[in-house]
Amino acid sequence: MNTTTNAAIQETALLFRHQKLVERLQGAAFFQSYSEVFQQMTGLPLELHPVADQRVQVCGGSVNQNRFCHLVNRGEGGCAQCLMSQRCLGQGEARSRVQSISCFAGLQETAVPLVYDGRVIAQLKTGQIFHEQATEAEWNNVQNILQMAPAESKELEEAYLATPVMEKGKYRAMVTLLAAFSLQLGKLVNRLALEIENEEGNLVARAKNLIEEHLTESLALDDLAENLGVSPFHLCRKFKEGTGETLTHYLTSRRVELAKEALLKGESRITDIAYEVGFQSLSQFNRSFHKITGMNPTEFRRQEVAA
Repeated sequence: MNTTTNAAIQETALLFRHQKLVERLQGAAFFQSYSEVFQQMTGLPLELHPVADQRVQVCGGSVNQNRFCHLVNRGEGGCAQCLMSQRCLGQGEARSRVQSISCFAGLQETAVPLVYDGRVIAQLKTGQIFHEQATEAEWNNVQNILQMAPAESKELEEAYLATPVMEKGKYRAMVTLLAAFSLQLGKLVNRLALEIENEEGNLVARAKNLIEEHLTESLALDDLAENLGVSPFHLCRKFKEGTGETLTHYLTSRRVELAKEALLKGESRITDIAYEVGFQSLSQFNRSFHKITGMNPTEFRRQEVAA
């Protein structure tokens, strides 16, 4: 494996871990309580969006999502202009600092970074407001950008003109408050990371138990990792660190041991045994059996029977 490939695998594993941290944070009582109070007090939407999640979202999971934003993004693929604004908030070096932008329709949107271990792992997103009441002239401009006929846009117009207004000073104070909350969340993330690390101390034991439960079935690495809630790369690395052997070798060894027991009974054909213990082909079984025991299944059966 070359250096570039190895670096890419490690980066993927790191992003997976960061996303798991953010998901744990989203379920934490501290975050949920603050989010509820923030939305009740400000009337604004609030969303914690993982950087590892490449989907572009427009505060769609918030109870306070702006109705105009909801309507303009309800079609398949969403609004191209909105998606462009969200990408500006969520990509590159810019996401490492607090950002506020004005979208194509003049709504203010803000993203506050959440930092863990020196990297931005998520953003707190809010906004979807005006600093001044929207006018009919501004709506006409938005309507032209959306290329909608007046008869088709009545609902959108009503939603646009009803968009909440928050004066600039109050909005800046709200963003400052959100930035302070992000710092508190960073401390919580550190604690959650330690919790996950302790849980992963039992990862090898859990993996072995899962293998035993499904030993005779088709057991793909991706499926095993998904059941354990980790990435395939992370699972393989932790298993090797904890046992001194690769996960693939362990799985093969367990199946060979099961096959040896069946061979000693002398009742089943070798082909049947191969499939019964989880191998996908007779040739794979023969190769694996010889690699583990130094002899093929027929030789093993003959030797053990003679003994």
